Amino acid sequence: MKAKHVLNMVNIANKAAKNKSVIAKIPALFRMLKTAAQGKYRPGIKNLLIFILLIVYILSPIDLIPDFLIGIGFLDDATIAFFALSKLFKEVDKFTEWEASQNQVIIIEPNE
Repeated sequence: MKAKHVLNMVNIANKAAKNKSVIAKIPALFRMLKTAAQGKYRPGIKNLLIFILLIVYILSPIDLIPDFLIGIGFLDDATIAFFALSKLFKEVDKFTEWEASQNQVIIIEPNE
């Protein structure tokens, strides 16, 4: 009975990880980066590359739509940031599932 309870708790944790808000995912993002830097977790290269390109694009003085155009100047930055962050937070969801699977404890009781 206890093993089923532990597995049910893991399933609940996985569902909660999928439904967290963006702000609640920020600590998981830093944990993911730390774990990846330690070599324990291997994130999707494509998602990290998209995020790195986002940082380069935002810091770059070259834009698709110049920022001095009031109202629409930051529209390209916001669109690209939204796309890149959605990809990154999908990777964070995968990380939290991986993290939960690393912390699973299954208790097996002998039948009497």
